[in-house]
Amino acid sequence: MLNMDVHQLFNNLKKEAECPLCLETVKDPKTLPCLHSFCLRCIDKHVEYARRQLQTTIKCPVCQTCFQIPEGDTFSSLPTSFHLNRLVDVLALRDGSEDAQRCGSCEENNTATCYCFVCQNFLCKDCFEAHQRLKATRSHRNVLIENLQAQDVEELMHRPVMCAMKYHENETLDYYCQDCRVCICHKCSIVNHNRHFLVDLQQAAEEQKMQMAQVFARVMEQLVTVETKISEETELMGRSEEEICAAEEAVTKTVQEIIKIAKEHETATKTLLAGIKSTQQRNYAAKKENFQLFAAQLKSSVECGKGIVQRDVGPEILQAGRAVLDRCEELLTTQDIELCKPQRFVYCVNVKAMNIIRGLVPGQVIDIYTDASQSSAEGRGLTEAEAGTETNFTVTTRDSKGNQRYNEQDQLTVMIRSQTGEQEEIDIDDCNDGNYTVRYKPKSFGSRDISVEVNGKPLNGSPWKIQVNGHRYKIIHSFGSRGTGPGQFKGSESIAVSKRSGKIAVADYGNRRVQLFDRELNYLRAIGDKGRAERIEYPKSVGFTASDEVIVIHGDILENSKIFLFTEHGDFIKVISQHLIDPYTVFVRGDGHMIVCDWGDNSVKVLSPDSTKLVHSFKGTNSFGHPCSAVYHGDKFFVYFSTNCVRVFNNKGLHLYDIGKKERGIGTSVYGDNKLVIDAFKNLIVCDHYRGSLNVFSLDGTFINSFNKEFDGSSSVAAFDDKLLVWYENEDVMHVLQ
Repeated sequence: MLNMDVHQLFNNLKKEAECPLCLETVKDPKTLPCLHSFCLRCIDKHVEYARRQLQTTIKCPVCQTCFQIPEGDTFSSLPTSFHLNRLVDVLALRDGSEDAQRCGSCEENNTATCYCFVCQNFLCKDCFEAHQRLKATRSHRNVLIENLQAQDVEELMHRPVMCAMKYHENETLDYYCQDCRVCICHKCSIVNHNRHFLVDLQQAAEEQKMQMAQVFARVMEQLVTVETKISEETELMGRSEEEICAAEEAVTKTVQEIIKIAKEHETATKTLLAGIKSTQQRNYAAKKENFQLFAAQLKSSVECGKGIVQRDVGPEILQAGRAVLDRCEELLTTQDIELCKPQRFVYCVNVKAMNIIRGLVPGQVIDIYTDASQSSAEGRGLTEAEAGTETNFTVTTRDSKGNQRYNEQDQLTVMIRSQTGEQEEIDIDDCNDGNYTVRYKPKSFGSRDISVEVNGKPLNGSPWKIQVNGHRYKIIHSFGSRGTGPGQFKGSESIAVSKRSGKIAVADYGNRRVQLFDRELNYLRAIGDKGRAERIEYPKSVGFTASDEVIVIHGDILENSKIFLFTEHGDFIKVISQHLIDPYTVFVRGDGHMIVCDWGDNSVKVLSPDSTKLVHSFKGTNSFGHPCSAVYHGDKFFVYFSTNCVRVFNNKGLHLYDIGKKERGIGTSVYGDNKLVIDAFKNLIVCDHYRGSLNVFSLDGTFINSFNKEFDGSSSVAAFDDKLLVWYENEDVMHVLQ
């Protein structure tokens, strides 16, 4: 009996020698060009079936490689697998089949029973016994086939190969004929391959092995490439399945949201109807109770009267009859009870809205080839920006291989948010080649988060965080000169711009008048330079009411100032003095309320739009000094005090924080008003007359930048649209900045 190791070895060899079609040990094995081997009979059947299907090619049953069907009836011309033939020979030792090894020593063709590893020959029983009797062969290593061990089987697999030529069967193959490209024995080299180019078999095999190793290396490289692609394909497939699952979840979420909205509408409408129904039922119950009570009273009176009449007792009729009559008359004259007429309701379907809903598509499935992880964004707009100045960056979409790719169904989503959650307006230009130009103009100073998504997936690096720098104003126009004529000035203490019409008022201090200009800076008229009662004395501050009336604070240095109110055409209206002591500057906020800095009691006062009511008043500590100028924005008061600091108060007048202390660059001299203005970028502009500069702060007090050189001598500032008006005192010139 074969031991277990040999038994397992033979099982493994049998599995290796199994035909993939019939699943039996191969018989007459033939090898296809794809290197897979089959029984000749099996492969011929495979071809016969293909021909019946009118096919001219067959596929390898193992690897599905296509081959042309030969013209003949069989694949017998295909090469025979040397290795499989060896396997079949070895397997025949075990099963004792007709293909069992025959004795190679005698001519009886008996079945071999043992193998001599020295003579490298199979021996039958008789030859083995003779082998043992001869002194020359007695010491040879002979192993009975039934006693073969695993190592013996391995040696049999690698025994020398014998020549297949007739009469050469006992000769080993020793040479390789390069002319004929066949392995031959020594006799063949003399008889059939004389004068052919012969090389040692082992040498030729080594050279072939080297060539095979080189090809194997290339094949392995290709295998690595293919396996990498398979891995990438698997990863892409996994990602696609994840995206499909995410899309399914998004669809479900969207539909649930739509259902939620519809349910909320249903609940709200049913709640309304239930409330109406409940109210009407209460009203009906009350009315019904009144009707039932009145009916009972009528019935009781009639029954009582009828009883008296039926009894027909004269004294009773005369005594009680009058009371019955009075009661009946009283009930008949009672005011009629109004019927409870319930309202009639019907649910009216908004057909237009329903048609819009039916036409709307909540979302769509997009077949995408764009890979967000390979797409990119670059440009200046991702690294820096300036408030009020347009900047941009470019988004490039790519496929999973990193190649630039354009798909008109791609959805590019760009969000630019400030730290407060405010979103910037953006404009996306589709270049139709996979490039998208994203343009935006930051509204204000501060940091921004820029997130970019393609088809709902963020790009690598998203979100980007950038810092928006303060806007750098430039002079675009100048007008005015020193003098007394229209459009000429002698020192200006204040500028104001009408929010309604864009008109500009300039307090012409030295000429004791206020000059009006339209928004294109064309001269309109002068105010307060005529008459006596309404004549202006040294205007200090100007402003516009919500209806375009002109407010002027003026007065002599030695006297308390006054507030005059003029029409936009220059006609005097009235003096505003109630609640005020010594007004210094005025600012009109968006709702029309007047904010007045009153030096009489160092307070900031808020007057009603018609100036008749004191809505609110607050002041700082004595150390704050005089309130010189005030503006209002975002429920906060920004007040410039004579102690060279802007102090911020809430709506109730409580001090919150300070802006622009000395170390931040605000000077030490205060003249006139409109020291403060909030520009279109929500920055606080402080006009520093002493240093001749404009200092820019964020509303939380962060210093942004300063304009020093261009505006040396500036004393007042105002804002309109995205521009600034700056009064240049040294030359009595007004600059327009943008």
